[in-house]
Amino acid sequence: MADTIGTTGTNNSTTGTIKMVNLMGVQTPADNSEILGKFLYFSLANVLIDRDTLNDLCAGMNLPVTLGNRLATVDAFKSATGDIYERNVVKDSYSGELRISKVYCRDNQKQNSVYSRELVKETLGESTNRYIKLANLQFDKDADCFDYTVDSYDGDVDVRSHCDRAVELFEVYKQCVGRSQIECLTDNLLRRMDALKLSVHGRLFFVPKTHMDMVDIFEDFITALNTHNRRDGELAVNSIYVISDDKQREKMTAEFYNATKKEIETYTASLEHLIATGSQSAAIMERWGRKIDALETKKRHYEELLKRELTELDEQYDMLRFLAQELAARVSKIQVNRAA
Repeated sequence: MADTIGTTGTNNSTTGTIKMVNLMGVQTPADNSEILGKFLYFSLANVLIDRDTLNDLCAGMNLPVTLGNRLATVDAFKSATGDIYERNVVKDSYSGELRISKVYCRDNQKQNSVYSRELVKETLGESTNRYIKLANLQFDKDADCFDYTVDSYDGDVDVRSHCDRAVELFEVYKQCVGRSQIECLTDNLLRRMDALKLSVHGRLFFVPKTHMDMVDIFEDFITALNTHNRRDGELAVNSIYVISDDKQREKMTAEFYNATKKEIETYTASLEHLIATGSQSAAIMERWGRKIDALETKKRHYEELLKRELTELDEQYDMLRFLAQELAARVSKIQVNRAA
């Protein structure tokens, strides 16, 4: 018999959490027949990866992900200025009072292609805080130019150093991919694995045994990201086999319903919006049709894995199919009109 591992936790259905003690895993399965799948856990921390490096990683692991060469310069400007922060506690040499202040960037109104943020010093007061504008940082998207002007100097703040740091970070962010884009990549990989997001805090997923071969690739990917991460903080990843018995199948059935219900609700809202707004994009509607087909395929896979019919959400699936048929009819009409 394979060694088993029980994970602990506090959770119940009323709080939207799950008793992890009831989810059992094995380190070394005796054979594939006793395996239901794998628990996969990972964390991304504060990740920042060179765009070219990430493209190479994806290509080397044969991952269907390409980032292209487009530089998200506006996002780079916002990220660079958003990283500027300093907290100061200064004791007044005359009164002995402590002055507590924060230095950071905040938005100005956008004008045409020019994005602007101001560097401010906020000093805490008893009744109200006092703000001083130290500098203005701006990025002209059309001219691809980042510049700044110093408005005032402060004895407690090295204003020019903060501005120069923002310019330096801007150049870094232009060539890098941050957490939000990495999350999109991992979300796409998890969808390919038919993974279920478990109802616990953190990034814990169940991957059915039909897709367990992809877990190793996923772990290698996160490990490689950690190696090339340009920020502080470790990225973590781990997985453990899940035994196949009545109890675990019952638990995973509940998790399937929990995760799929949320997914159907999201899909339904999006389709209703497309229909209500009279979308004329055949490409978008066809893409949603493929996503719905994939969701139904996932249901059939889990029915085979869990050895039961998953009928609890049939009404929601029926509504989704109805909306998908409406979109398909609109796509056909658009294509006929274009061909005429």
